[in-house]
Amino acid sequence: MSDKSRKNILRIAMVIMLALVVCLVSSCQKSEPAAPAVTEAPTEAPTEAPTEVPTEAPTEAPTETPTEAPTETPTEAPTEAPTEAPTEAPTEAPTEVPTEEPTEAPTEVPTEAPTEEPAAEPTIAPTEAPTEVPSVLLATINGTGIMSDDPNLLAAYDSYVATAQNYGMDTSSEDVVNMLKQYSMQYMLQYTLILQKAKELGFDQFTDEENAKLTEEAKADWEQIVQEYVDNAGTVTETSTDDEKAAARADALAYIKETYDYDEDRYVAEVVEAGRYDLMISRLKDYATGGKKVTDEDIQKYFDDLVKEDQETYEKDVSMFEFYTQYYGQNSYYTPEGYRGITHILLPVDEELMSTWKDLAARLEEQQSAESAEPTDTEAPPAADTEATPTDVTPVVSAEPTASPEPVTEEMVKAAEKAILDSVKATVDEIKGKLADGASFDDLIKEYGTDPGMQDDARRAEGYMVHKDSILWDPAFTAAAMGLEKIGDVSEPIVGQNGVHILHYLRDVPGGAVPLTDEMKEEFRATLQEETDLEALQAKIDEWLAESTVEYTAEGEPWKMVPQAEEPAEETAAPAEETAAPAEETAAPEEKPAEEKPAE
Repeated sequence: MSDKSRKNILRIAMVIMLALVVCLVSSCQKSEPAAPAVTEAPTEAPTEAPTEVPTEAPTEAPTETPTEAPTETPTEAPTEAPTEAPTEAPTEAPTEVPTEEPTEAPTEVPTEAPTEEPAAEPTIAPTEAPTEVPSVLLATINGTGIMSDDPNLLAAYDSYVATAQNYGMDTSSEDVVNMLKQYSMQYMLQYTLILQKAKELGFDQFTDEENAKLTEEAKADWEQIVQEYVDNAGTVTETSTDDEKAAARADALAYIKETYDYDEDRYVAEVVEAGRYDLMISRLKDYATGGKKVTDEDIQKYFDDLVKEDQETYEKDVSMFEFYTQYYGQNSYYTPEGYRGITHILLPVDEELMSTWKDLAARLEEQQSAESAEPTDTEAPPAADTEATPTDVTPVVSAEPTASPEPVTEEMVKAAEKAILDSVKATVDEIKGKLADGASFDDLIKEYGTDPGMQDDARRAEGYMVHKDSILWDPAFTAAAMGLEKIGDVSEPIVGQNGVHILHYLRDVPGGAVPLTDEMKEEFRATLQEETDLEALQAKIDEWLAESTVEYTAEGEPWKMVPQAEEPAEETAAPAEETAAPAEETAAPEEKPAEEKPAE
């Protein structure tokens, strides 16, 4: 394998490891045990090897595994090689490499009830016991051994394999296999070190009250799982007797045990153990940060940075703003200038009238497009070959004449539009009369409108955001909205793709930064505090790791992370003879070419 190919693999490995750590961090607050699992791949590769600490114990009984492959692959290559990745893949994969899941653990705790016919394959765990993994000592850290059949090591490795496959990597390749082993071992070294230091600092001890609370929460979760199975089975109704209910519960418990090998005792024990790990990590964070808390100034700066980023993206690109905020549902902390809040009354129209108008309008647009595409060149076609022989001529077979569709005129489209407006004239006049008598437009929306979006009180209070460059709305709707002169104006009825609209100019939407609400402040505070805690804890773990003694056995050598050799710095100064250019080459051209602009 070439150095370039190896570096590309190592760079992808960084993304995999980062994704694993992100998943661990994001699920740290869950009470259920969870193995390191990745549900979504990052869209950009990191620029250095990840060193984040595992903040959740990868136990034998994860509660959830990824159900979907990442929808996006990294769009940008990292700018430097990982500092801890091997520069050369081991030449041999050890024969003791665990290739299957351990026998002690399913891959997921049951969280869904079966359907009436639970004959379909379970999506959580197979009931067959996989091949037993040999127990071989791979490495020690400060005297604590890491075995090849350690469930935590296997869970980390399986997660790396799944993520690598999502990236399209060949996980049967020896280089890829060894790379995933090395990153799994790095994870295990940090995880084991966390347990060692927590014990040393006394953070692994819990009060009776803490244990009781964790047990109570775990039992409540178990009861909820069992009840969901009972409910989904559909055998219990409001008229069911106590004996029938008890039988349904027994069936659910038997199904969970048979399918997933879980009973209440096992589930509660594992959930409690995961909860203790969460508490232990919380204590380690407090120890590492020394009680440092996020300030209001930190929150304001964080918010200002988000606003600046969104402004740079959306200020001059309304279509992108609407695409990401409306289609993808992303938050934006900046709103481009020029938006209006518009409410409207949508009146239903006879389907035949609408169909006729839409058909005529579409045909007219098609005609106009075809006419604009016709060549304007009036040159005569080239003369025919006067020396053609009879054999050069293909006889023409006359076809049945086909009737050409009648050309559509603008008058025909306008007539169809008028027919629609005439059909709702009585209702429109009634609405206008009520407006003249002082009725509120909001009340008239509730009385006459058929747009589901306008039935929501919050949406009606703010209106639809419409901009002259909007891509979300029917062009007729946008044009009518922007044609209203001042707040409070009501439009004449217009025909759109969904019926007849009467629009109301409700308000001007403030441009610029969105208001920083108390709810947003608390959300940002939690995010920043988590980042602060993790950075401090990671720095502490890096310090502990540097002081630790790590030793590998012969069987563990393929799992050993070899430091990457530094690449020589690129020469920035060229030799003198190369920098001196001939006079004729350095002379500036008489006319500077126009600057080429990137395509939009």
